[in-house]
This record gives sequence, structure tokens and C-alpha cells, in this order.
Amino acid sequence: MDIEGALADVDEAELRAETAAFLQNFMTPAFGSLPKREIELGVFDLLRNLGILQTEATIYSLMTDLKVTRTKASQLIFDLEIRRHGSDRARLDDLVKQALIETKFARDGDYFVMEIENPLTIAHMRQRIREVGHFSDTSFNSSLVRAPLSAVTDLMLSIIPDDQHQAIKAALVDAGAPDNGVKAVVKGALKTLGSKVIGEAADQVAEGIVDRSADFLGPLVNAGIEQIRDRWSALYPADGNEN
Repeated sequence: MDIEGALADVDEAELRAETAAFLQNFMTPAFGSLPKREIELGVFDLLRNLGILQTEATIYSLMTDLKVTRTKASQLIFDLEIRRHGSDRARLDDLVKQALIETKFARDGDYFVMEIENPLTIAHMRQRIREVGHFSDTSFNSSLVRAPLSAVTDLMLSIIPDDQHQAIKAALVDAGAPDNGVKAVVKGALKTLGSKVIGEAADQVAEGIVDRSADFLGPLVNAGIEQIRDRWSALYPADGNEN
């Protein structure tokens, strides 16, 4: 971690402002009164604000830069971000949307497995899954979220505005999905995505798109109707009959 090099790139006024804010917090209510944990969080925040640590740094890079355990690196991220965004449900939902779009999925039977680094995103995703009546499993690895297809379906629909559900369904049907209710169509689309893009038995058609699941999930989560019609049609046979 090149502290001196990073500081050389920081604007002098910004450096003064960030240092003053840190010291003011450290001195409140009196010198030496802050618990060790609060001091560590303050230093961690300062390192990120000054660009010495990247805001989107991976847990592994924090482990190596700070020479701490994975548990401590993860806890630093969680404690700092829960204070900043814990009461902002819209922001937390956006983190889940971003994870659904960008995360590489794997399949474990009828379950979808997602590896997510940000512990706050994981916590909110699991809470969202509970709210829609399902469960998720992180017992094997705290960075892995394992949930059944029905849970992933309900999670996606819960963070997409209700007034966009019918348009998304219509776009998927136009792309070749069998017509049915909204949940059934979206669930079927995700199952198709899982078998042709994410699954272990990807055929030659899928080989060209196996690393591009975001191209399909992005329009779905963000209700990009024209993109849904255009991109999802690649997953359905021209005759409309899936095996």
C-alpha cells in the first residue's frame, strides 16, 4: 500500500478537510474517549476518502493491504456502509440490483448460487428474500448466497416496480417465452437462463453468451423492455418449443 504516493495525488484542500474531519471526530467528546473500534473505522474511512484504499476494493485486497483477517476486512466494510446507507432502502435495493446484474451465477441443482463480496449487499439481499417468504443459505461460505429459483424470482419481482411487471412479461413472451402469469414467465425465463447460460450443460449456442449473463439480467432487473425482446430471444428456439 503506497500511502505516500497516494497522498501526493490528493488535492491539498481535500487533504486538509479530511484530516480536520478525522481529528474533530477523534477529539469528540474528549481526547482518548473513542473506543478502539471507532478509531479503526475512522482511519479506514479516511484511507478510503483519500484514495489510499479504493472504495470498491475487494475483501482480499483489503486483507493484503491492511494485513488483517478476512473477517475483519469484511466487518470494516459492513460497519462503515451500514452507517452510511443502513436507513436508505432505495440505495440498498440498488446494491441488490447491481449484484443480481453483475454477479456470476452458478447452479446447484434447483438452486442458484451467487458470490457477492459486499457484506451489506449480502445482508440486505437475504433480508429481501426473507420478506418475500423464502430462505437463503450462506452456511458453506459467507460470501455465497444460495437460494432456490422461486426465491430468486420473487426477489427480482420485489425490487422491480409493480407497474412494470406486465410490460416485462409481455417482452419476455415476445422474445419467445411461453405465455403465462407474470411470476411463471419470469421464473421460466430464469430457468432457461440457468440451463443455457449458467448451467453445466451449455450447448454451442450458449458458448458465446456464457460470460454475458449480465446482458440478460440487466434489462430484466431494470425493465429495459426493448432490450429484453432483443436479447432474450437468443435463448428461445425459433419454433417456440423448448426441450
